[in-house]
Amino acid sequence: MCDIHLCEPDKTVNDDRIEVTHTRRTTRALVVLLTAGLIGFLAACSSSDDDNASSSSSENFTPVSIDHEYGSTKIDTKPTKVVTLITDWTDTLAALNVPITAEFVPQGNKAFEWTPKHDSEVVEVADPSQVSVGELAKYEPDLILAGYVGDKARYDKLAEIAPTIPVLTKGATVDTWEKITTTAGQIFGKQQEAAQLVDTTNKKISDFKSKYPAAAGKTFTFAQVGPTGQVGAINTTEDAAAGLIAQLGFTLNPKVAAQHKEGSTRSLISAERIDLLDSDLLVVYTPGGDPAVAERVPGWSSLPAVKKGTVIFLDDKTQPAFSVPSAPSVGFVIDKLSPLAAKF
Repeated sequence: MCDIHLCEPDKTVNDDRIEVTHTRRTTRALVVLLTAGLIGFLAACSSSDDDNASSSSSENFTPVSIDHEYGSTKIDTKPTKVVTLITDWTDTLAALNVPITAEFVPQGNKAFEWTPKHDSEVVEVADPSQVSVGELAKYEPDLILAGYVGDKARYDKLAEIAPTIPVLTKGATVDTWEKITTTAGQIFGKQQEAAQLVDTTNKKISDFKSKYPAAAGKTFTFAQVGPTGQVGAINTTEDAAAGLIAQLGFTLNPKVAAQHKEGSTRSLISAERIDLLDSDLLVVYTPGGDPAVAERVPGWSSLPAVKKGTVIFLDDKTQPAFSVPSAPSVGFVIDKLSPLAAKF
């Protein structure tokens, strides 16, 4: 989810009852994740049959146009030098066995346990969403899968290097795992494999809901507590991070949802209104996943989820699975939430 300290506030609401700052920044600035790319093709065989098959695959490629936040990107030839800047694309391509030339990842986050094994050049940078154009150009990409880029000016610069896919949904910071999966299938001619991946993932979600029926309808809050006690929360299931938890049968905390404003998926909540987080389930990202950071916030111990023991703390190694969900990360999220769902 969005790093509170990296978010730029768009609107602040102040009155005697509530102080909430709405932000429209990305899950990436806060989470910044990325894993590895994908299982590369097996070493090319020397037989003429394989060469012909490769040539035929390229010749049979059907140009596609992908609609996104800044318009549409046309891809005329099958991409063979793909660069990813965000983990949901990396995870998905790996799951679909699509080769990745290079993936840019936040420093210290080379790989996540839910990402399928694959080969790719992993480039660690401070913030993949802001990697320099020159650094990207060195890889001579024919497709850049970028996700959130900040603004159209940044997108235009990337598009000068190669066809670029930013966030697909206008106004979003992160796309849903379904949209990423189906779009990847469309781009790389793997519609059938993508559909199967969606079905398999939906089956995992369905199985979770069947196994924990008492969790259905329980309220949840997806929050972040910063090192100085600042609290932020996702205020709409239109955000893919909260959307995934809602898919599992939980209901977004109504008090947090009430803070949603058009174009603002995250809110900063004053310490005086920590009571807004009185949901049945708390999913909380803190520095290092340290519960003590949240426990220092006045009123934290009085929250229902804290009393019941239905709080999960996320760190830099686990948080991306929740905040930038992909088909491969859904199973990981389910595994982490299952012990809490069993308490309802």
